[in-house]
Amino acid sequence: MRSPHALWAAVPVLAFLSTPYLPFVNGPHLWLGIPSVLCWCLIWTAGTTVALALVDRFAPAADDDESGEPV
Repeated sequence: MRSPHALWAAVPVLAFLSTPYLPFVNGPHLWLGIPSVLCWCLIWTAGTTVALALVDRFAPAADDDESGEPV
């Protein structure tokens, strides 16, 4: 069973997949001087890095028994 901390990785995926359906993102808007869709994707690209760092940080440590070395 997967740990609940792995759900952090689903947040940026859902943000990217919901981009065309969000009216405040998918429109003729400028955020920080660039199109809102581009800014949204840049934010969630950084968010993906943060989410994967959280997953890696809170993942259980690998057992030494599974290192592939004979006992």
